[in-house]
Amino acid sequence: MTRLNRRMLLGLGVVTAAGLVPVGLRAGDQPKAIPAAPGQPLNIVVTTAAPAPDVSLVLGSRSSKVTPCRSGCNHTGGGNIDVQQPSPDTLVVTMSGAAVAYGGPTGPATASLIFDLCQQFEVSFDKPTVKAAKLTLEGRVIGFLRSHKVGTADEVAGATVTGGAGPGLTLAMPSHAVAGCESISINDKEGPVGVVVAAGKYTLNQSFKVSASMPKSLLACKGPSSEFAPDPAIDPLWLSAKEPFHGAAKKDLGFQVTVKVAPEDLPEPAKK
Repeated sequence: MTRLNRRMLLGLGVVTAAGLVPVGLRAGDQPKAIPAAPGQPLNIVVTTAAPAPDVSLVLGSRSSKVTPCRSGCNHTGGGNIDVQQPSPDTLVVTMSGAAVAYGGPTGPATASLIFDLCQQFEVSFDKPTVKAAKLTLEGRVIGFLRSHKVGTADEVAGATVTGGAGPGLTLAMPSHAVAGCESISINDKEGPVGVVVAAGKYTLNQSFKVSASMPKSLLACKGPSSEFAPDPAIDPLWLSAKEPFHGAAKKDLGFQVTVKVAPEDLPEPAKK
């Protein structure tokens, strides 16, 4: 072992027969062996834990559901509500689903998925120096709407945050609809919208609807579709052979809302 390598190791810890022991072990701590294959180098990665945020979101009770409404020859896929908290100060909710309707000689067809979520959470001030926080709401919708000679497809999305003594937050996403052989690819983003809040309990209400409908048709015709879910929510057989969005990336399809909280400095009171 060279002198330079020996110094580097001594800076990280103490080398023993059992492996590398970090400096500053508390009394009673036992060194742990780090296995390594014979003749192979031992890689050691030292990481630093991220500091805890000054404010955080504490999740409470949740009520959520996805309701399919279908009649005639139709197909729905997905129907997922995914709730994640990647960090203590961030909440991410993703809704994803798809619907296709085929009207035929026997009658019309409709297909839709209706999403509804009510998530309780608390804004917590984790340090005494924090007197107020800013709560922000941001949303995005990614997906495809397709129509053919007859029939329509559409989507509607939105979210609100209520609670506390101050005003609430409203996130209004643009709604879209297609008809008459029109097809569109959607990638909308709204926000962030924010408001200064105090510590306390709040409620996130998020809704999403994807739907397709087609009247009675005597001639064979591809049905309209509303696709806002990753593969394989819709089987390719349900789509046209001349798919206008063939090969498009679909892993991020859906309606996603991000709630964040951060410390906010209050203005100094005016001196009289």
